[in-house]
Amino acid sequence: MSETTTETAQDTVQEVAPQSQNEEPTNPEVGNLIAESKKYRSRAQEAESQLAELRASLEKKKEEELAKQNKWEELATKRQSELDSIKSDYERLKGAEQAYKEELLNSLGEDERETFKDLSVSQLRALSEKLKIETQEVPSTSSTPARTANTSSKSWVDMSNEERRANWGAILQSYVKR
Repeated sequence: MSETTTETAQDTVQEVAPQSQNEEPTNPEVGNLIAESKKYRSRAQEAESQLAELRASLEKKKEEELAKQNKWEELATKRQSELDSIKSDYERLKGAEQAYKEELLNSLGEDERETFKDLSVSQLRALSEKLKIETQEVPSTSSTPARTANTSSKSWVDMSNEERRANWGAILQSYVKR
């Protein structure tokens, strides 16, 4: 009975394998469509980059024209508006950076805080991570209960069925460790 089942299973596996390996896309135009899509995407990306370059060069020429025509007031007001729009972001980011620096300094000891207060944020982060790795403590095991599973240290072969069921996790762990 088992021989006939394995033979039929092997036959079906052999029949299925060649069919799945020989499958081709039903529509041969799929490859062409993908290639065309890639071509259009690259063309669009090129156009976007050229547009950005043209806008930048046009802005630069406009500023040069204003400078040549001695319209310094317009140029100054334009630059001032750009500066004002950037200033709020700068203040917000500077505050966040300062808060992060304080947090890093607070994670260090009192003596180290004074020593390292002049370092940049990236240097403080690297130093803080290094000190954390070096000062990691081993967790205390004083509050952990003693091991109760398999207190007699019997081999699983010598245990009764009830003892094996009770200590099954410990038995599996002993084999995982090997």
